[in-house]
Amino acid sequence: MSKMMTDQDQKGAEPIKSDQFTVKTLLMRGIPRWQFDQYLATKALSIAGDTYTGKGWQVTLSDERQESIGVCWLVAVDVTLAVEKDQFDDFLLTFRKNFLRGGG
Repeated sequence: MSKMMTDQDQKGAEPIKSDQFTVKTLLMRGIPRWQFDQYLATKALSIAGDTYTGKGWQVTLSDERQESIGVCWLVAVDVTLAVEKDQFDDFLLTFRKNFLRGGG
């Protein structure tokens, strides 16, 4: 279990059992935190601070920050997923599809 999840447990989120869950942190860039909040709020059964919990999953968001890449600045949010092992691949695919961006 990651340290981030333990900190969130203390804020009221239900504890997870790491042997039943796959835990992964995604380093998301270019997407503001409010978009993650908006998406997760529609899917979650409960919200405790920065942690959204649904059936078989828990997502914790970091604070939004600015990161530089050369002369450009991007918004950055770390997203920690804890999903039941048998649901992880499907959850991750659906999650990523909701945050695809095109450029041009």
